[in-house]
Amino acid sequence: MGTTVSLFQKTMKAKHCYLCKENSVQAAFKKLGWTILRCQSCRLYSLDFNDSYSKFIREYYNKDFFTGSETRAGYYSYEGDRSAEEKNMRAYLEGIKKFKRSGKLLDVGCATGIFMVEAQKDGFEVYGIDVSDYAVKIAKKRFGKCVKRQSVEKAAYTKKKFDVITMFDVIEHLSDPKKVLDRLAMTLADDGLLVINTGDTESFLAKIQGRDWHFFIPPQHFFYFSEKTLRTLLAKSGFAVIQIDRKGKWLTLRYLFHLARQIQNDIFGKIGFALFGKNRLGRIPLYLNLFDNITVYATKQTQQKKKNA
Repeated sequence: MGTTVSLFQKTMKAKHCYLCKENSVQAAFKKLGWTILRCQSCRLYSLDFNDSYSKFIREYYNKDFFTGSETRAGYYSYEGDRSAEEKNMRAYLEGIKKFKRSGKLLDVGCATGIFMVEAQKDGFEVYGIDVSDYAVKIAKKRFGKCVKRQSVEKAAYTKKKFDVITMFDVIEHLSDPKKVLDRLAMTLADDGLLVINTGDTESFLAKIQGRDWHFFIPPQHFFYFSEKTLRTLLAKSGFAVIQIDRKGKWLTLRYLFHLARQIQNDIFGKIGFALFGKNRLGRIPLYLNLFDNITVYATKQTQQKKKNA
């Protein structure tokens, strides 16, 4: 792949990096017909996307994204695989409760509200926001007006309203993550907790798989972070990282094979989905930890300074 990538990189002039602002962003590789860029300075990966983001999210995250369409590298059946998702949400909650055991919680990218259900069981006052009309309609049946179909930047939340804000597998979908984090900093209490889950481009698996790494999913993923680049981004919005852990995930066989056939156009994925996509075995949750997934816990920098004083 080395020679191919080098020739490919030469066809594109360097651009300014979203994160470090250096004029050192070059084409890294192509996948699914899209160009993935990489900053040669800070090593941030990003998607070369020049269309309307608002139009994209309005059209892309519809029912097809959550129900197994072959035109989307999303979920096979988000609600149908709820048993696996609930296990993942319980794991997130256990991490959160080490720092916060109650209070107002906002789930950014709440989808159908599965995490909100679990957080409410543990005594949190829950709110959710998502851009998907399909997902929000389901979430609203569970939580009514506590759920909004809107982008975070446009949502009218009271300053310092929330004690916990979560973004699970969301930040990579944003076209301007710093703008979102700036907004969240305003709505998070001074002693509040921000929790973000995403893939790690510096993980062992990401390094050995390269462009075939399962988290490189254009066009839905706009940015691909490492621990270092995510820390840098958070710091720019006034956050300090207090802990990072690497949780595994519960996934169904049919979801795994659905992703393989969509992302990699993998013959084994297609065969596996044909075998398990439509039967009971395909719905059994399996635990998988590839150590390429990071959960980041952060507080406001001002709060950390008070603790260290």
